[in-house]
Amino acid sequence: MNENLFKNLYDELIKLWKNNTSLSSFVKLPENLNFKDLPPNYIKPAMKLSNWETNSEKNITIHNLVKELSPKISWKQTYSAEDIGKKFLENFCYFELIGPEGYFFSNEMSVYLIYFDKNTFYTWHNHEAEEIYFVLSGNAKFESIGDTPEILSSNQSRFHKSFQPHSLSTEKEMCLSLVVWRDKLGSEVSVVKI
Repeated sequence: MNENLFKNLYDELIKLWKNNTSLSSFVKLPENLNFKDLPPNYIKPAMKLSNWETNSEKNITIHNLVKELSPKISWKQTYSAEDIGKKFLENFCYFELIGPEGYFFSNEMSVYLIYFDKNTFYTWHNHEAEEIYFVLSGNAKFESIGDTPEILSSNQSRFHKSFQPHSLSTEKEMCLSLVVWRDKLGSEVSVVKI
């Protein structure tokens, strides 16, 4: 049963890629990938998804699949409380759907789904991998060195160059986003001082 739900999510991503040039021009989404089950890790931030009714119809199928799958997902957190603070860790989590450690193996790219609660600041950080954030539901303010800050909502995206420092913050809404890496998939994420 888990496999069918994850495959449904993967199929919805394929549809999204085919209908969105910011994603499809960034990297080709591989199709026909094999499913690998991972042990669930249902952590506190992910539990907040269960009551989130999005007001956006644009990606509601993906949003609702993530909500339904949430207790079965192997959620992760990159940082420790010493790195970034306990409050942030209470409001942030992600999982890799496609990639070297994802439910669908690929060494060509990674697709993460990342969740931020309301009133959350994701501190300035960088990594070697180029990435694109694509907001599925909710909204967030994106900042990056050399670019104008902007608030993105459903179906909007933001590109980050290799080693470009960037941050994200939410206020009155949660945010569920895709984070897509197309190279340097083993890059370390480093907190940077601005």
